[in-house]
Parts: sequence; structure tokens; C-alpha cells
Amino acid sequence: MLSVGQFFSRHTISFFISLSSVSIAAIVANPGFFLGGLLFAGTYTASTFLLKFNQKKKVMKLSGISKEEYQHIESQLSTAQKHIQSLSQNYLRVRSISTFKQLLEMTRISKNIVKIVKTNPQKFYNVEQFFYAHLPSAVQLTEKYTMLTKQPVKDKEIQLTLSQTRETLTDLNDTIQIDLKDALSNDIDHLQMEIEFANRSNTRKKEQLGWRGDHK
Repeated sequence: MLSVGQFFSRHTISFFISLSSVSIAAIVANPGFFLGGLLFAGTYTASTFLLKFNQKKKVMKLSGISKEEYQHIESQLSTAQKHIQSLSQNYLRVRSISTFKQLLEMTRISKNIVKIVKTNPQKFYNVEQFFYAHLPSAVQLTEKYTMLTKQPVKDKEIQLTLSQTRETLTDLNDTIQIDLKDALSNDIDHLQMEIEFANRSNTRKKEQLGWRGDHK
């Protein structure tokens, strides 16, 4: 759940810490190339681990979640990314333009939900069903759908199953869109409050200006 910026930040800091350690050791003890390389690698690994630990601790504190919750959410995000990758791989396997568009939209929305939860792990609890049920179901249905479309014989039963699967995927797409709204719900509420506050402030200011204009 750590960002790309945090990744580069800790590795950059680790590099300079390791470089400084080797430079000091070279001046004081002249350890040589081999020992210097070991010192650099050891310092780099240790500092990267500690920095990552501190970054995770900070995220947990800001999000108000425990270590166990963090690990669970991290695991669910990893699984979701694999599911999204599976959806992406099925783009060119479907033989229906409408289903292709559905998969494209579903993947885009799913990526947004994962990104939101990565940024704020607490939002995981707004969209638990997305991770536990909706996204896995979309992957399973898509894989079965692509498998059926490849069959050389398509009798009435297969055609009916394909039709039902397309309808279910449409419903799932709508459900995942609702999941995205749920993930954004707190932000939307907060933004609406800010808009309402700004509108009230503007109205009050206009009234004050109008009152001053009337008394000139």
C-alpha cells in the first residue's frame, strides 16, 4: 500500500546512507573492495527495511488500522491486482464488442478502486464486497465466457448460457460502478460540505456588501 514515491524515497535515502557508511569506513579503516561492497549491501538492506517499516507504521497510524488489518488489506490488494490482470488478458479473447467494452470499463473502474484503497486503506471497509465477491465473480464469469465462445459447436444451450453470462457481466459492471461510488462516498460528502460552506460564505459576503452599499 506504499506509493511509488515512497519506494523511490526509501531507496534513495538508503543509497546515500550506504554510500556515506562506505566512505567513512574507507577513511577510517580502508576495508578494501570486497568488504566495502559487503558493508554497502548490508547497510543498504538494513536501512531500506527500517525505512519501509517506518513508512508502513506511518500509514497504519494515519489510517487508524492495526498491523493485522494492514496485512489483510495488503493481501486483498495483491489478489485484486491479479484478478485485474486476468480481466485484462481476456480483452482479445472475447468475440463481442459489447463484452469487450464491458471488460475495459470493469478493469478501469477496478483499477481506480484499488488505487483509492492503496492511498487510504481505511476505505477498504467501504468496498469489502468488491474484493471478496464482485471482482472474483467478474473474473470467473469472463473466463467461462471466453471458454464457451471458443467451442466449435454452439447449440441452443450454449447460446443461452452465453447470453445469460453477458447479462450477468452487465449487472456486475453496474455493481462495480456502485463500489467505486462507495469508495469515494466520504470524499464526496466532504466535498459537498466544503461547497455548502463556501456557498454560505459567499452569500454572507454578498449580503454584507449589499448592506454596506445601501447605507452609503
